[in-house]
Amino acid sequence: MSAYRVNLRELQFHLWELLDAEHQFLNAPLYQGRNRSDYDAWLSRARDFALELGTAYRSADIEGCTLSEDGEVHIPSAFGPLWERYRTEWAPLFNPSAMVPPVITQLIFEMFMGANPAFMTYGGFVRPALKLLQMHGTPHQKSFIAELASYTWDACFCATEPQAGTDLTAVTTKATPLSRDVYAVTGEKIYISAGMHSLTQNTLYFVLGRIDTATPDSFSLSCLVVPRFWPNPDTGQLEPNHVECIGLPRKMGLKGCANTHLVFGKSGTTKGFLLGNRKNIGLLQLQPLMSQARMSTGMYGVGVASSAYLHAVEYANSRYQGRPIERASDTTAPRIKIIEHADVQRMLLDMKSRVEGCRGLLGKLAATASRAAILEATPGADPGLIEKHRSLQRLLTPICKAFISDQAWKICETAIQVHGGVGYTDASPVEQNARDVKVLSIWEGTNYIQAQDLVRDKLGFGKNSRIMRYYREELDAFLACKDRHQGLAPLFEQLDRTAGRLEGALEAISVEVKAGRMRESSQFYTRFLEMFGLVTSGWVLLESACISERRSKEADGAEGAFYRGKSKSAAYFFANVLPLAEQHADVLASMARAVCTITVEELGGMS
Repeated sequence: MSAYRVNLRELQFHLWELLDAEHQFLNAPLYQGRNRSDYDAWLSRARDFALELGTAYRSADIEGCTLSEDGEVHIPSAFGPLWERYRTEWAPLFNPSAMVPPVITQLIFEMFMGANPAFMTYGGFVRPALKLLQMHGTPHQKSFIAELASYTWDACFCATEPQAGTDLTAVTTKATPLSRDVYAVTGEKIYISAGMHSLTQNTLYFVLGRIDTATPDSFSLSCLVVPRFWPNPDTGQLEPNHVECIGLPRKMGLKGCANTHLVFGKSGTTKGFLLGNRKNIGLLQLQPLMSQARMSTGMYGVGVASSAYLHAVEYANSRYQGRPIERASDTTAPRIKIIEHADVQRMLLDMKSRVEGCRGLLGKLAATASRAAILEATPGADPGLIEKHRSLQRLLTPICKAFISDQAWKICETAIQVHGGVGYTDASPVEQNARDVKVLSIWEGTNYIQAQDLVRDKLGFGKNSRIMRYYREELDAFLACKDRHQGLAPLFEQLDRTAGRLEGALEAISVEVKAGRMRESSQFYTRFLEMFGLVTSGWVLLESACISERRSKEADGAEGAFYRGKSKSAAYFFANVLPLAEQHADVLASMARAVCTITVEELGGMS
C-alpha cells in the first residue's frame, strides 16, 4: 500500500480557482500549447505515479544507502525501476524547453516529493543545471545539455565542506589550471545529496572552489563543472575522473538519499571545466540554482506535510477512543471516533489551515514567476512590470524555503500527536514524515541564513522600499475587494492591520541598524520572516474564503462541504495563528528590551 495521501480536488482548487491559472497563464502565447483538460490529465497521471512512488517510501527508509569497501554507493533497490519510469515519462516535461508554467510544475513536484522525497533527490538538480549551462556554459560545456535533458546524466551542487558549513568564505577546494578552461580540482565536499549512485551514466558536479589566484577568506569563488566520469574527447568514452565517496552519514531521516562525502583529486587528477571559462563569479552564476533549490524545498515541505495531515484525518475518522466530554463519566455512553473530540478537531484544523496557507504561499511564488516568464516572452512588455515580478519572486523565495520548512515540521509533529502512540511507531508513515522534513530547515541554507537574505539582501534592512512596495501593491489590490465580501470584512481588516505591523517591524529593524545595532537586530530576523509567512498565508486563505463564500451557496453534498472547509480554514487561521504575527511585531517594537546575550558559562555549558 502507498504511504502517500493526496486530495486531487484540493490541488485543482488551488490551480483553477485560487490562482485562476486557465485565464491568468494558459491564454498567454508562451503557454498556449496545452489547455486545462491537458493539465487536469497530467495531474491525474502525476497522482497515480506519486501513489506508486509512495509504495517504496518506507522500504527505502528501512533499506537506506550503504557504501561498500570498493567505494560503490548502493541506494534502495526499488529506485532503479522507478527511475526509468520517471526519466522517460516525467522528466522531459520539466525541461525548460517544455514550456510548462511554474504553477503547474509546483503541484506535480509537490506530489512527487511528498510521496517519496528521498527518491526525488536523484536528478533533483538537473533542471537548474540545464539553466546554468544554457546561461553561462561555453559551447563545449553546452554539449552536455542533451545528456542532462534526457536524464541520462544528472547533476549535483557541491558547496559544503567539513570546515565550511554556511560560511562560504571558509571554502578551501582548489582548482589549478591545466589547459584552456580545464582545471585540476582538489578538495572535499560533504552532505552532497544524491552525490553518487548508478541510476545515470554520469553526474556533473557543480563545485564551488577557488582558482589558485583567488584571495583566501573572501567570496572570490569559482564554479567548476566536474564530471564524475571524464568524457574522452577522442574516443567519446567515459573514463574515471578520480571522484571518490569516502563516507555516508547516519541520519535522522531521508535515509534513501545518499548524502555523500566526496573527495576530488586524491587518487589521481580530477579534471573540471570552469563554468563559462570565467573566474571568481561562481556565487553569481549559481544564484538561479540556489533559488530553484529553495523553491523545491517548499514543494517538498508542502507535499510531505499535506500527506501527514491527510493520514491524520484518515486515522482520526477510524479510531474509536473515549466518550463525549459531557458524558465522560457515563459508562453507558457509546465510544466515539477521536475526530469527534474537540481538541482533535483543533489539531486537524490547525494542520489544514497551515498546509493550505503554505501551498498558497508557494503558489504566490510560482504565479509571479509565471507572470515574469510571460512578460519576458512578450514583445514590447513593460520592463517595469518584469522587474516587479522578478523582484517579488526573489522576495518570496527565502520566505517559502524557511517558513514552509518550519510549518511542515510543526504539521508532521501534530500528525504524530493525533495518532497517539501509534504515531510514534512505524505503524504509520507520519513518524517518517516528521524525520524526513526536519532537514528542510537546515539544507539549502539554514533558515537563519534565509532570514538574513530576506532582511539584508532583499529588503536592504528596510532601505529597499521598492520591493516592499511591490508586495504591498499586490496585497492592496486584493484588499480593495473587501466591499464585495461583507461577511468577511473583519478578516480583511485584520489582514490589513497585520500587514501594517509587518511594515512597522521592518522599520524597527531599520532604526536599529542605522543606530549601529545590526548584531542585536539580527536576533529578530527569523521572527520577521515568520511574520511575512503568516501574513502571506493569511492573504491566500482569505482569497480562498472569498471564493468559497460565493461557491458554497451553489454547491451541495461533498462540494458544499469542501467549500465550507475552506471558509473554516481561514476563520481558524485568523483567530488562532495569524495573531502570532502581532506578537512578533510587539517584540520587534521593543527590541532593546527583548534582545539577549549570554555566555557559554552562563548557559551551563562548561564545568
